Amino acid sequence: MDATLLEHYKNTDYWFVVNGQKMTLSVGSTNSDFNTLCHDLNCKTGAFITAYNPQSRQLTFDENRERNQQLEAELVGFKGIRYFYGAGQDRSLQWPAEESFMVFGAQQQTVIDLARRYQQNAFLWIEYRHAAVLIDV
Repeated sequence: MDATLLEHYKNTDYWFVVNGQKMTLSVGSTNSDFNTLCHDLNCKTGAFITAYNPQSRQLTFDENRERNQQLEAELVGFKGIRYFYGAGQDRSLQWPAEESFMVFGAQQQTVIDLARRYQQNAFLWIEYRHAAVLIDV
């Protein structure tokens, strides 16, 4: 991934909503709300993923929405995971927000496989009591 694209990912807020509460993650930061939710869900990992804009090629809203519906259909089929709706939005607002999923309890390799299948450059990975990291796929 080139340096400019990497900076865009690092300067993005990754937020999701649980029971009406918005939680925001960012690369390199820990999040106490995430840790509490992990404890409540009895899991240790989370991944923030989308099917929007494959390889950073901007698609239409309808194309992106269809891709995300396909991703959600796959998520529904996995046992032992929970997911919540959210979006990734760059802080400079130069790129439209991308509807996304915050997935709890998935194995990292499973998320890598999904990211590759939906032609994503990277996804956000976070573990209980650790800082969120960007996984380049």
